Amino acid sequence: MTRHNTLVALATLLLAVALFATSALAKSSSGDRVLVLLDDISDKNLYEKFWKSLGDRGFSLQFKTASDPKISINEYDTRLYDHIIIFSPKTRTFVSPEVTPLTLVQFVKDGGNILLGASASLSDNLRDFAHEFHIDFDDRDTTVIDHFAYNASTDASTDASTDTSTDASADHTLLVLDAPNLTNVKPILPSISNPILFRGIGHKLGSTPLLTRILSAGPTTYSADTNEEQPVDADTVGLVGKEIGLVSALQARNSARVVVVGSLELFEDKFFDSPVQKYTADGSAKKYAKSGNEEFVAELTKWAFQEKGVLKVVASRHHKEGETRQLESYRIKDNITYTIEISEYVNDAWTAFHASDVQLELIMLDPYIRTTLVQLPTSPSHRSGKFKAHVQLPDVYGVFTFRVNYKRAGYTYLVDQTTVALRPFRHDEYPRFLVAAYPYYTGAASMISGFLLFVVVWLSVWGTERARREEKREEKREEKKEEKERAGRSEKIERLKPDSRSATPTPSDAGSEKSEKADKKKKKR
Repeated sequence: MTRHNTLVALATLLLAVALFATSALAKSSSGDRVLVLLDDISDKNLYEKFWKSLGDRGFSLQFKTASDPKISINEYDTRLYDHIIIFSPKTRTFVSPEVTPLTLVQFVKDGGNILLGASASLSDNLRDFAHEFHIDFDDRDTTVIDHFAYNASTDASTDASTDTSTDASADHTLLVLDAPNLTNVKPILPSISNPILFRGIGHKLGSTPLLTRILSAGPTTYSADTNEEQPVDADTVGLVGKEIGLVSALQARNSARVVVVGSLELFEDKFFDSPVQKYTADGSAKKYAKSGNEEFVAELTKWAFQEKGVLKVVASRHHKEGETRQLESYRIKDNITYTIEISEYVNDAWTAFHASDVQLELIMLDPYIRTTLVQLPTSPSHRSGKFKAHVQLPDVYGVFTFRVNYKRAGYTYLVDQTTVALRPFRHDEYPRFLVAAYPYYTGAASMISGFLLFVVVWLSVWGTERARREEKREEKREEKKEEKERAGRSEKIERLKPDSRSATPTPSDAGSEKSEKADKKKKKR
């Protein structure tokens, strides 16, 4: 048992080393296994320089005819290939059940990349496949034509490696395209030094934002059937002008890439080495010893097979200002620092990514804060670009998502998000005095002041009122006492008189009583 475990461990180690060595040799970030589908295996000789370019870049090519019934692109729900090149526009039906428009779409959903080369005789199967990505080719046997931007150094019916005939009397289907016809998305295609030769079918793009025009026709270009005997008119012309797409690309939401090229001849050796003679606006001809097709195809396939324009997040972190520890929750209105490191895959190596439009969003259903990250200076040997932002958290508690959602044409989509909880202030974390509570402070102070004023006023008048009441009480006592005395004297008088019924008070007695009352009041005063 011990020996068996040792052998298993050794086999696993050797397999891991082999996989690491394979990934180290491959220049594509997504793998080096390529399936090439041809109409006929002999067509392989037409693109020798193209195959050599892919081989020099570390790709492992496997050639099969599109009608081969034994083709398999998946095994046990695992992709057998990382990329597929379809150079079989004339094959009407795919015999293998694993090569259909739906299986090719599923291949893209699983992360694979596809390069499709088309021609005027494009089959319905491949038209349906392109239609899945909102790319509609023109009718069968139609070709793009331009009577002002054609190659004057070769005839449409002769080999492009010769320079003995002119295209002036031909149908002008060999187009010369340069900078105005190329996309300005630098991650896909940098500047091309020489003009590009194109002869093939045009297509129209849908409205999906995932599509990118890489090579477009000029304003004087139109698409028509050159095999018809009747002259070209408004009824026979299909697509016109800049709406004609010649080379287009779609990057799916999982960053898988699909490139559609309307000309198989664009990849041929004869077009790589063909001289170019282009007429200018003043009628003069500008000559080039060699076309820019080889350079264009190299840059196009580098992007299609994810040898460039690939981004990844190396690390992301957040913490309070003045601290270094990353927390799972913060308090509302905390000041935090957010940092993210992003690398770009260029020339078979991960390098620092440089940009000025990377943004951070703080989201709870809707973005509460969106701010642009500032790139920090790093050493040339550093393999990732650092971006930082200082943010004050919103005054809303709940579960927030810190998200960097970077989606730019030509780059793989970059989404990095972290879930963080924001809590409110605890009872002992509020400031001593709140600005919002100043009206309440003022109301309490005014109430206290009014109460104190009332007490002072009340106390100041309280003693005088009491004295007045005491004086009134004293006057009432005196009056009652006087009444008792009068009543006592009258009783004595009544007793002294022999006959109280006949006795009547004299006026002198009444006057004496009044004078006595007046004397008592004067004494009191």
